[in-house]
Amino acid sequence: MPTAHEVDYRIFGDDMQFVEVELDPQEAAVAEAGGMMYMDDGIEMETIFGDGSQKSSGFMGALLGAGKRLLTGESLFMTVFQNQGQGKKRVAFGAPYPGKIVPV
Repeated sequence: MPTAHEVDYRIFGDDMQFVEVELDPQEAAVAEAGGMMYMDDGIEMETIFGDGSQKSSGFMGALLGAGKRLLTGESLFMTVFQNQGQGKKRVAFGAPYPGKIVPV
């Protein structure tokens, strides 16, 4: 199982908050389609079916995961943002409606 390290992020705004994530080289972040606000040069986007966590479970596992997302009103597709450049790069995500971001 791959390990993850602490995510470097900053939250901006008051009523319409957004989060800016700092990615190390080859590090990636996954977000819903349409959630990206801006990104630095060197970050590449790839659309995936489901959330990408079912790589070892094959097509049926991906279909089941995507079906769960559909039942909760979320998109079937997600976008992976990966830093393909040298050094740290930033990508920011926001919601289409007012709200607070709560770090977990």
